[in-house]
Parts: sequence; structure tokens; C-alpha cells
Amino acid sequence: MAHALPLTPFSSLSISAYQSHSQFSHSHASHHSLGYSIPQFKSQPHKINKKPMVLVHSMKSEGHMPDVVTYNIHIDRLCKRGEIKRAMELLHSMKSKGHEPNVVTYNILIGGLCKHGDIEKAMVLVHSMKSEGHKPDVVTYNILIDGQCKHGEIERATELLHSMKSEGHEPNVVTYNILIDGLGKHGDIESAMVLLHSMKSEGLEPNIMTYKSLLVGQCKHGEIERAMELLQGMKSEGHEPDVVTYNILIDGQCKHGEIEKAMELMHSMKSEGIEPNVVTYSILIDGQCKHGEIEKAMELMRSMKSEGIEPDVVIYSSLIDGLCKHGDIERAMELLHSMKSEGHEPDVVTYNILMDHLCKHGDIEKAMVLVHSMKPEGHMPDVVTCNILIDGLCKNGEIEKVKELVHSMIPEWYEPNAVTYSNLIVNLCNNGETAKAKELLYSVISSMILKVKA
Repeated sequence: MAHALPLTPFSSLSISAYQSHSQFSHSHASHHSLGYSIPQFKSQPHKINKKPMVLVHSMKSEGHMPDVVTYNIHIDRLCKRGEIKRAMELLHSMKSKGHEPNVVTYNILIGGLCKHGDIEKAMVLVHSMKSEGHKPDVVTYNILIDGQCKHGEIERATELLHSMKSEGHEPNVVTYNILIDGLGKHGDIESAMVLLHSMKSEGLEPNIMTYKSLLVGQCKHGEIERAMELLQGMKSEGHEPDVVTYNILIDGQCKHGEIEKAMELMHSMKSEGIEPNVVTYSILIDGQCKHGEIEKAMELMRSMKSEGIEPDVVIYSSLIDGLCKHGDIERAMELLHSMKSEGHEPDVVTYNILMDHLCKHGDIEKAMVLVHSMKPEGHMPDVVTCNILIDGLCKNGEIEKVKELVHSMIPEWYEPNAVTYSNLIVNLCNNGETAKAKELLYSVISSMILKVKA
């Protein structure tokens, strides 16, 4: 029931982290023409906002002939909006009008196709550009390798690396980072390490992203000791770990039950002058709670506050969940009031955690009071809330309240669907209330018929 750990800093290790790399993002930074070479429209920004095809026709009618840069701008916009079919049509249109696309044009389209899962079409487009005499560049291959990795086609991604080499294209650090990240996520740590050695032997210097990708893979697949060795290796090569690097390792230690080692890592980072952030504390507090060390978790929250780091909703939710699992629901309720009084807004997950524990402990009334307090405070219950309450009320034998919940309350929160009713009926049957389940089913059907007639 608890919040998922805030792994946003770790997920940034995916290819999205490389989007700012000048060698990956369609080389737009190196094509200053995308700045754009249409001086007439710089003074008329309203025209730039027109639909791509409309703008092209508008330019022609005003005597300005669009060039490859203009087409690239609009193909890029269409791809970003997910209008790949129209982007492809614009490619054919520019060709038919005698405007030769360049490698940037193709890279934009290949990137758009990969982003929307059309890997095969992206590969076909590469063959087309080759047949038309346009050579793919390192950016083209990086886009394709990334697309294959994102769709779990690691073997095909590796084959592309060999293809680009055989065609005389030298892979760069970004190429290797993409593949190492993909291999790590799919558990092939050995192959990822082989790639690390390969890039070094080719004279390419791994960067902090290379090491972070490897560390994520190793920690995710339980190779904590190797991850710690890699940390020492990167330090010895002059790569200074940052807070995200330590967060990866601390998370890995916590997930494998090594809370003390995780705490030691936090002390190490501090001694190196690296300040822990809210994510560091969130990982450690969640780890302490999951291992029943509630007091240590509470002490950590006090420590972070003393350091000027404000706990967020995820930290409060972890602590509330930990207190509840420890059987201290009253203290969990007090913590909810404290977070509100300190200006921290709980979310629906926070409420769901508390209601779930209240229902499991048979305190349905408090759970109902809590759900009624949500809407006035601007929090709308969701399907999880409803399932928790239905389960609690059914187990407590309060069928009338279940009916009230289904007919009066749930429709105010969201439109009940077949899953809601199915869960309810199954729950009643599982609790030996078959007759009441039938009664409720007929009641629901009658209610639906009345709505249709109305």
C-alpha cells in the first residue's frame, strides 16, 4: 500500500537523461539553421504557430520558398505531437517538390517512429535513406539502439552497434551508455561490463552516466558487492560520485536488507562533502520502516529537518505505513495531523494507507470519518479507496453501509464500473453472503435500468 520509492533521479539514467547531449538529440544544437532561417517569420510569431502544412502553403503564397530547414522544423513538430503519419506525408511532399531531405530530416522521423514504438518502420526508413544515398550518422544509430533497448530488443541493439562499426561509424560515449543502460535493466550485467571494457579499449572515457547505469543494474539484480567495488573503481579513475550515485547504492543496500550499510554510505557521502537530499532520506526512512525500525525512521526525519531538508508526502506516507504495520495506528493518525499542521498536504495514497490499516483492525468508523474528510480538503477518493472500504465493510458485515457506499458516495467520486461491482460481489460471496450478493446485484441492475430510462 505504501508509496513507491521516489526513483525519479534513478529513472533519469534512462535515455531521457541523454536527450540534452548534443550528439544525441538529432544534433539540433549543431544545426543552427533550426534557429530558424526564416527571418520574415521572426517578426510574425503568430505565423510560426500555424499548422505545419498551412504554414508551408502560406510561405509559398507570400513568395518565400520553404527549404529543408523549414521542412525539418515542421516534421519535428508533427513528430513531437505524435502525428507521425502526417510527418511522413510531409517528407514525401518535400521530395515531390524537389527538396532533398538530409540526415537531420531522417533522424527526426526515425526518432519519432521509435518513440511511438514503430521500430520496424524506423528500420525501413533507414534502408530507404541509404538507398537514396543518405548515410546514417552516429545520431541515427544512437536513436535506433535506444529504440531497440526500450522495447527489450537488446540483441538487435547490440547487432546495430556492430553494423555501425562495420559501416565506418565510430560509436561514442552516448552509444555505449544507451547499450550499457539497456543491458543493465535486462539483467545482463556481464555483457554491460564487457561493453565498459570495450569502450575503454577504444579510447572512449566512460562518464558518470556510464557508471550510474551500471550501478543501477548491479543493485537491481542483487550484485551489491560488485556495485561497491565499481564505486571504488570510478573514484580511482577520477570520477567523483554525486548524490544520485550514492542514492542508487543506498537504495540497493536497503532493498537487500542491509540498512546499517546503507546508513554507513550516507555517513561516507557526508564525509566527502556530498549532502544527502530528500530522496536519500526517503530511501533510508522507507528502509527502516520496512525492517520495523520505526524509532530510527522517526529519528531520521528529525535529522533531515535539522539539516533544513523538508520531508515530503512520500516520507510521511512511509512513516504512517510503518507505524500502522507496527500496530501504532493512533500515532499514525497523529502524524497525519502533524504533516497537515506543518503545511504538508497528504495525498490519496496517504489516506488509503491509513484507511486500509483502520479497516484491517476493524475500525470502520474511523475509516469512514477519514474518507468523508478527504473531499472538503480537496482530495478525491479513488478506486483503491473504494476497494479498501468495500472490503472492510463486507468483512465487518455492514452490508447496508456497502449499499450506501455504492449508490450514494462512489458516484460522487467517480463513475463506478464493472470492476467495482465485480469486486464487491466477489467480496460478499467470499464472506458467505451469497444471498446479499444477489440482492446487491439486482439492486445495481435496477439502478442502471432507471438511469437508462431517465
